[in-house]
Amino acid sequence: MIISRRAFLLSGVALAGGLSAVPAFAATPEEDYVHKLGTDVLALAKGGHRGDKALQRRFAALLNRYINIPGVANFALGAQRSNLPAGDKGMFYDLVSNYAAALFVWFVADFQGTDLAITGSADQGKLTTVDSKIVGTGEQLRWRVSGSPGALRIVDCSVKGVWLSIAMRKMFEDTLNASKGDFKPLYAKLREADTW
Repeated sequence: MIISRRAFLLSGVALAGGLSAVPAFAATPEEDYVHKLGTDVLALAKGGHRGDKALQRRFAALLNRYINIPGVANFALGAQRSNLPAGDKGMFYDLVSNYAAALFVWFVADFQGTDLAITGSADQGKLTTVDSKIVGTGEQLRWRVSGSPGALRIVDCSVKGVWLSIAMRKMFEDTLNASKGDFKPLYAKLREADTW
């Protein structure tokens, strides 16, 4: 694991103070959580290629372990959240998960690095934003993490400088406005991810 700037500074302060034992890495729980997810993403991406449907299913399973998919999906729905048919919620969350996984597979070449370096983090109210970079490709990823240690979840991620929830919110809003609130065209749009 690459040492974060925070760990580097802490090590320098400890050495200047004459301490004999300095921890190699003093990451926050949120940074550790993101690094674990990043390590798993890189392992999955290794040797993968765009259009690999088996890889897409594996990414969906991985993202469901780390990401609060219902939270991301509900945020992306915005004001339309209350109009989502109650009986469709499970299917809708599965479609959003599959859509997010398809994005990871679409950009799979950018995830083929050797490690995820944590480059910093900042608390923002109830969320912590963790900045990272893929060693080998230089691809920068940002993660918003919520929860307490032992119960952390990713609530958003930025790939190619675009936050997933914001991109989905625009697409959801445009589709639902065009369909006058009918969710079926939105479900169809999400299913298009299987054709990428």
